[in-house]
Amino acid sequence: MDATAAKTLYDYIATTVVGMPPAPLSRLLSVNFSTAEDARIISNGISRARIIYEQKNKLAQAEYVLAQLAKAAFPTAGTALSPQTMARITATLEQQPEILQSVPLNAENIRMYAKNCWNVLVTIINMTDSSSDVNCIIQSAIVQPMNIVEHNSLAQLLIDQTATISAHTLFKYLNAVEASCRAQQSGSAQVHNVRLASKVFNHALDANSTLAETMSIELGSFCLSYTRVKDATDLYRRILTTDSTSL
Repeated sequence: MDATAAKTLYDYIATTVVGMPPAPLSRLLSVNFSTAEDARIISNGISRARIIYEQKNKLAQAEYVLAQLAKAAFPTAGTALSPQTMARITATLEQQPEILQSVPLNAENIRMYAKNCWNVLVTIINMTDSSSDVNCIIQSAIVQPMNIVEHNSLAQLLIDQTATISAHTLFKYLNAVEASCRAQQSGSAQVHNVRLASKVFNHALDANSTLAETMSIELGSFCLSYTRVKDATDLYRRILTTDSTSL
C-alpha cells in the first residue's frame, strides 16, 4: 500500500471511531497490504481516534462550565445552579484548571457566583495560588447584611482560609457582621451571628496574634456591643490579654 492510501485509511478509521463524519474513502482505494500493515494502521487509527475524542470531550466540558457560570452570573431570579451542576463544574475545573483563565472574576460576577453557585466559588478560591487574589475574591463575595445561610458559608470559608486571610478582608467581614446584626435587631439570629463571628476571629487570632493589636478598637467595640453573648465577652478578654502581652 502506498503512503497516500495508508493515510486515507488511517484518517477514515480515526474519524469514524469517534462519530465524526468519515474521511473520504475512495472505492478505488488500494488495500493490498500485509497483516502487519493492517494491524498497525488500525491501531494507529484508533489511537488517534482516542486523542480526537478526548480533545472534543475536554472542549465540550470547558464550554459547558463557562456557559453555566455565565448563566449563574446573569442578574435575574432563578439562576441558582443545581447541586448536580455545581458538582460537575467543580470536577471539570479540578481536571482542567486551565479553564480558570477564561472565567470572569470581576466583582459583580463574583457576587453572583456567591449567590448562585457558592460551592463553585469555593473551588475557584481553593485553586487560586495568589493570596492577594484570594483576598480580592473573598472581599467581593462579602455582602451586607447577610442572612444566616450566607454567613454560615462565608464563616466556614474564612476559617478554611485562615492562613491566607488579610486584616483588610477581616475588617470587611466585621462590617458585614455588624450590618447583619443591626438588621436583625435581636433574637436568636443575632446571637448566632455574634457567636459565629467570634469563632472566625478566634481562628484568625490563632493563626496571627498580631490581629489583636491591628483590630483591637473595632473588634473590641463589636464585642462590647454584645456582652450578653458569652462568645463575644470571651473574645474581648482574649483581645485584651493578647494586646497587653504584646506591650
